[in-house]
Amino acid sequence: MKKILYLFLIFLHFSCADAQTFDGSWKGEVNVSGQKLLLVFNLKKDSNANWVGTFESPMQTSLKFPINTIKTHEDSISMDVKAIGLSYTGYLDRDKDVMKGVMKQGNFESAMILVRSENEQSGLSRKQDVFPPYDYIEQDVSFQNAKGNASLAGTLTYPKGGGSFSAVILVNGSGQQNRDSEVFGHRPFKVLADHLSKNGFAVLRYDDRGIGGSKGEVNLATTIDFASDANAAVDFLSKQQMVKTGKIGIIGHSEGALIAEIVAAENDKVNYIALLSGPVLKGDSLLILQSYALGKVAGLSEPALEANKLNNRKLYDILLRDEPPKVLAESLEKELIRQNNGNALTSDMKVKLSPMLIPWFKTFLRIDPAYYLKQVKVPVFASFGGKDIQVPANENIYALQRLHLNTTDVTIKDYPNLNHLFQNAQTGKIEEYFENQESFNEQLMDDLTKWLKLKTK
Repeated sequence: MKKILYLFLIFLHFSCADAQTFDGSWKGEVNVSGQKLLLVFNLKKDSNANWVGTFESPMQTSLKFPINTIKTHEDSISMDVKAIGLSYTGYLDRDKDVMKGVMKQGNFESAMILVRSENEQSGLSRKQDVFPPYDYIEQDVSFQNAKGNASLAGTLTYPKGGGSFSAVILVNGSGQQNRDSEVFGHRPFKVLADHLSKNGFAVLRYDDRGIGGSKGEVNLATTIDFASDANAAVDFLSKQQMVKTGKIGIIGHSEGALIAEIVAAENDKVNYIALLSGPVLKGDSLLILQSYALGKVAGLSEPALEANKLNNRKLYDILLRDEPPKVLAESLEKELIRQNNGNALTSDMKVKLSPMLIPWFKTFLRIDPAYYLKQVKVPVFASFGGKDIQVPANENIYALQRLHLNTTDVTIKDYPNLNHLFQNAQTGKIEEYFENQESFNEQLMDDLTKWLKLKTK
């Protein structure tokens, strides 16, 4: 299963008492040969109360194809677009504006999340996107992580004119993302790299293993493995002639911020780190908090939110046990049957359980960022968005402020109107990521750049 956008929230529910609706324009993206494609499903009921709809891939063609078959059952849906041999099978998440499922076309198959949009407008306006020619040098590079048996490909940008420069590595959040951290048509890392290189920095950004030009084990990989890749990136960058010795840092987003902490705690070549929406709370606590925040913006009642919190706590307590996968799976199913009022789980429900048993998820539950943060001795820049419902700001800032760190050089920035992707937002809900023209907030980039220049004088 593919992790995408947020820390693979498993926001389970097995009661279908709530009314389900699939009306609207659903937008998602799929990675094909390293390229992200936007896909759009427009659904509505006709005068006879039958589902009808159209499908489009606006980055490939302006044509809209009829969806020939649409079948729904409670929170599940299946759709077929016969003209191009494409199908999608999925289910509504607790947040009824998010659908999770699998897209198939011929021999191609991919997990895909769809997000409900307020309109059928399929064009994506990304006002900050950057294109050549650039005011700096851009090079395609590759490096090896011998320890993790991974081959990483990326892009190195640095100012023209020769000389040596302070340097940073950009590390993606959860899920296999390309070097631009591309999501829903946004390329925030490309925007950030452009900004930093124009301001005098060398910047390395790379494809996560398993996507773009990078290769390596993904299905069994954990946050620790991805930190090993980032360590290899530090070692590679430190050997480049345009990079100043003693002036290398890491900028990580979400899980990438956690990775920055892990690497900085053990690699003395790292001289400063910037944490963008970085988790401070332990993994299981963060996910429970995340579930609550997502449910709240989705309109769940307080009793329902509290019930979900208790149910998730019981599930995570099971996963935290040191038991064989088969035993854990049996214990999870038994607990979920209890949560499902004693009713047996359907095959669809069992499919929803599978992500909870992957090594990444079980490891993430156990990771305590505080353990690594307490070992960091270099300057830290930590920024949070007040509309972030994936790494909620208040609780994580409070946790960071209470830590007894080995460094006193800590800058904490709270941006009240920014979401998890650091876009100006109204609610922070995931569907806003699609509609927002902003890819990475200018004020944050300016603040981060000023801090970096101060720390690399």
